[in-house]
Amino acid sequence: MTAQVDRYVSFKGIDWVGRSREIFARLQSHIDQANSPFWPYFTRQRKLAHSQGLDDLRVLHNYLPTLRELLENMGDLKTLGMLEELEQICM
Repeated sequence: MTAQVDRYVSFKGIDWVGRSREIFARLQSHIDQANSPFWPYFTRQRKLAHSQGLDDLRVLHNYLPTLRELLENMGDLKTLGMLEELEQICM
């Protein structure tokens, strides 16, 4: 049996899970409004990523440019700031 490697060992002391959760909680209102074809796609890709054992930090990282553009266009500077802070710390 091989040992499980923690790929986030360098994030010790950083609540990246909580930060990712907070960002997704804020994104949920945009997802629910579905004013862009991106949101249903993004939701499907998140479910697929989870089924492959990937976490929300990875999902956010994969869609960072698109999320940044959408949040800027919607004027959601709070969520954009949270996403950019997470990017600086963990991505």
